[in-house]
Amino acid sequence: MEAEDGAFVVPSGVGESTAGAAAAMTVLLGTVPDCAWENVASFAAPSDCYNIALASKRFFRPVSISSDAPERRGGQKPRRKSKRLKSAGGAPPLLLATRMLRVSLEHNLERVLEHSRSGITLESLKKLGELPEGSAVIAGSTMVQACLGVLWGEGGEKTYRDGKSDVDIFCSAKAAPAVRSWLVEKSDCMFVGLRDSGYECGATSDKMLYAVDTNIHHVEHWGSISENVVRKDYYGYGKKAEPESLPPDGNAKNTAYYKKVIGYGKQCQRTYIDWKVENVFHSSDLGIDQNKAYDVKPKSGGDLPFDFHGDGNIDLVVGRLKDKSGDKKIAPSDLLSDFDLEICKCSFDGKKFHIADPHNTFSGKTQMEPKRRAVVSSYANHFSPPEDRCIHGVEASAHTGAVIDKVRVDVRDTPFYGQLDLAALLPDRDRPEKDKSTSNSRPFRLTLSQDEYIYHDPIARVKFSSSIQFHNFVVKLIDRLEKYQSRGIEVLDAPAIAHDMNLRRYDLIGL
Repeated sequence: MEAEDGAFVVPSGVGESTAGAAAAMTVLLGTVPDCAWENVASFAAPSDCYNIALASKRFFRPVSISSDAPERRGGQKPRRKSKRLKSAGGAPPLLLATRMLRVSLEHNLERVLEHSRSGITLESLKKLGELPEGSAVIAGSTMVQACLGVLWGEGGEKTYRDGKSDVDIFCSAKAAPAVRSWLVEKSDCMFVGLRDSGYECGATSDKMLYAVDTNIHHVEHWGSISENVVRKDYYGYGKKAEPESLPPDGNAKNTAYYKKVIGYGKQCQRTYIDWKVENVFHSSDLGIDQNKAYDVKPKSGGDLPFDFHGDGNIDLVVGRLKDKSGDKKIAPSDLLSDFDLEICKCSFDGKKFHIADPHNTFSGKTQMEPKRRAVVSSYANHFSPPEDRCIHGVEASAHTGAVIDKVRVDVRDTPFYGQLDLAALLPDRDRPEKDKSTSNSRPFRLTLSQDEYIYHDPIARVKFSSSIQFHNFVVKLIDRLEKYQSRGIEVLDAPAIAHDMNLRRYDLIGL
């Protein structure tokens, strides 16, 4: 049985030999110096350090002063010396358990970042902590791997990126320019476009998600400068651009490619972002604020390297300026509330680690956000595939809308119905007609096709897209649930999903 202070106590009825063994273990653990435990932690998974710390109250004592701090692997500089912090008039003492866990988390995060080949390193990530508090955090699958001491994609398992997982960074709108400059100046990163899937809600996208009720404004896609310099690009119909070699000093910023993409970055807001926001994401139709504060720009005087054809696996998630009420400014911690799985909320801001629900996280278990779980469970229960699996537009809207009506009976209190309610208030309108001229007769009128009607009419786009977006939102939640389960994460009380339910995304416009 475990006491509140982390020490094991002997239950009544246990023999003296067992009690003696426990006491001997405590004495034995106490003979190992703190610096040795820190060295052990540098090679252990954080989950192991967490369990070791629960074995004895010895780990809940302040770290002793030592000149023998563990040396970092790979011949790098040793870590700072352990110090006993004064408790009087200052911060509380640094406990050995806390120190061990941080050492392990740093080593494992460093390993995950190196594996990602994203251009972000642990040392550059620590410089993110030099920005004002509440500017940005790294979270999501990168932090989950660091917490569990694993690398997804190892051991022959391949993903679409050959084993590399995405790196997710969440920042406030106010801090975004400084975070972009950190990515360029302190890391090895460049902007490669707005994310077409993930969080956006473009009305004509085949990967659109129901993201209107979120604190997220948009997502930017970033990649490694070095990786883009040397990769082979294919433009158009197989036209190949020869890659450039890195210079002898290994600095990708000393290449002709980098000088070229710096020039592209000076024009990207006008020539790329403004057009895409209006014509692909249809942000004005959906009531998404387009304040100039959301412009993709670096800090004053900084550069923004940009390549539309570039590749990368970094998502920079930028929050809204304020929440829907307009009363509260959005911080990175507010963005993490949009995660469906609790384990994905683990984060690091360059200074502090935050571990969501540590007991479950370090056991490889997680809860699903209750409202999302309820919606997924109900939707999966009521959904049946249409006879025509390739429906889109009005037909897809009607089919998904019928399912949503049943879900709203089961699950009445969620924040996900706002766009549906807005769409219900919009008027039904007849499709307009267009002129068609012939050489032998006067012009005649022809009713627009369904796709033309929806594409050209903003009211129709919002009206018919809302239920499709909600459906695709549920599909995305199920995809993520199954993805994390396939990675060995136990989702507690997970909603039941039939393997043969054939749930697929729908499009608003036929492609």
